[in-house]
Amino acid sequence: MNNIEKRINELESKNAFQEDSIERLSSELRKQQLEIVLLKEKLESFKNHIDAALELDVPLIVHSRNAEDETYEILKNSDKNLKILMHCFTGSLPFALKLMELNSYFSASGIITFKNSNDLQNTFKQLPLGRLLIETDSPFLAPEPMRGKKNEPSFVRYTLKKLSYLKDIDTQELDKITTDNFNRLFFNT
Repeated sequence: MNNIEKRINELESKNAFQEDSIERLSSELRKQQLEIVLLKEKLESFKNHIDAALELDVPLIVHSRNAEDETYEILKNSDKNLKILMHCFTGSLPFALKLMELNSYFSASGIITFKNSNDLQNTFKQLPLGRLLIETDSPFLAPEPMRGKKNEPSFVRYTLKKLSYLKDIDTQELDKITTDNFNRLFFNT
């Protein structure tokens, strides 16, 4: 049982006791019931996306934010043929290392150019070149020096420049590597 399922069971058992104890539902109880419904829906949707990715032999694109343990638990129990892309990755190094065991790819967005993203920059330094992609996440998360503006594909060059600096590799070489990684992940080439 993963953390999401544990939380659902915890809330359901708490609600059952509260419903027996009071006739009118408090606002807290309503919030908990809504949380149960939303968690169940998200879990079911995530599992459906995994099944669809496997059936269609396409990568599962995952945006995991503030849910490292839950995301990992679900992914590690999935079919080993699942291709995983951690979109707009902002997770911790321990999370990334666990995901490496699942042969995940990691996409760097403009966030790695931000001055306050030292932990994320250090994480990307540790990831192997053969597992990296670069993205815009347009229209959001414009990299420095365009931060605050509407992001667009032409700004990806700033993310590439920062990532090449972090990896101590020529920008053109990293451009080719990340393009090859994309083609391998999406087109099996």
